[in-house]
Amino acid sequence: MASLQDIATKVGVSKGTVSLVLSGKSGKRVSPATREAVIEAAREMNYQINEVARSLRTGKTKIIGVIVTDISNEFFGRLAFYIQEEAKKYGYLVITANSNESKQELDNLVTMLINKKVDGFIIVPTEDGQEILQHILDKEIPLVQIDRYCKGIDADYVGINNYGITVNAIQNLVTAGNSRIGMICYDLNLNAMRERRQGYIDVLKNHQLLDRSLIKDIQYDQQENQIKDAMIELLDKTNPIDSIFFCSRRIFITAMKYISLLGLELSDSQHLLCFDEVDGLLSNHGKIHYIKQPVENLGTKSLHLLMEKINGSKDYGNYLFEATEVTSSDHPIS
Repeated sequence: MASLQDIATKVGVSKGTVSLVLSGKSGKRVSPATREAVIEAAREMNYQINEVARSLRTGKTKIIGVIVTDISNEFFGRLAFYIQEEAKKYGYLVITANSNESKQELDNLVTMLINKKVDGFIIVPTEDGQEILQHILDKEIPLVQIDRYCKGIDADYVGINNYGITVNAIQNLVTAGNSRIGMICYDLNLNAMRERRQGYIDVLKNHQLLDRSLIKDIQYDQQENQIKDAMIELLDKTNPIDSIFFCSRRIFITAMKYISLLGLELSDSQHLLCFDEVDGLLSNHGKIHYIKQPVENLGTKSLHLLMEKINGSKDYGNYLFEATEVTSSDHPIS
């Protein structure tokens, strides 16, 4: 069985450097190239850490919990992937779980993972999840909120500028000549949904184009039927709309399904705008736009912040990334 000294000799560094890298404590003290070389050598030499002994010695399990709300949504699947890939560089195992937008399921998952002694959490909060997140902090377990945040929680938040990119995207639709712009959005009291809805409302109000009858709020647990009904109403030929803004990828995919099943028609001049990437899932009709989020940046940043907390940092803040609007021809337009 390979030892720390064996790895150090192979890479040409000290045993202490190897220990820092494999314990996830190297930080800026070890160059990225050296860190990668150590990790690669450990992998090639099949180095096995005595997890039980290390856990008893350090009080850490080298496991983190990642809880998303809908693992079937490609956005959250990719997010979990990038978190896991980055965690490997620190020698961490990731347990990924799905809350299904349920506060009760989130509570159950957090309790289970706390019992497994995870070293920290990266969580996409559910509606009204403040008490659950505060319980994590009260136990002094590191926490990072991603994609959404709960007010009053003293923990890092990693997300995007939902309001700003929505304003830009809706303004682009108006500039292109659209005056009747519908919206289908989850009726959830979460900052991401609120900010996207408010960006839509503010632009149309500014242009005196806001028609609240074109806003279709969807209940998460009734979304199939409600999205179907919303599409039937919005695509009614007696009073046609110019475009539709979908606040999430899952809403868009469901809407496209019902366009096909119900034989609903889109003209080549109608625009469909989805908040999240839908390349490869585009309709044969209409003009498609989507908002591409920097998923890899979100995932890696959240993992780095969690590692800082696990290693003792007490600072926390909000970290917002910008997104890009893309047309179906895959050329950014804003």
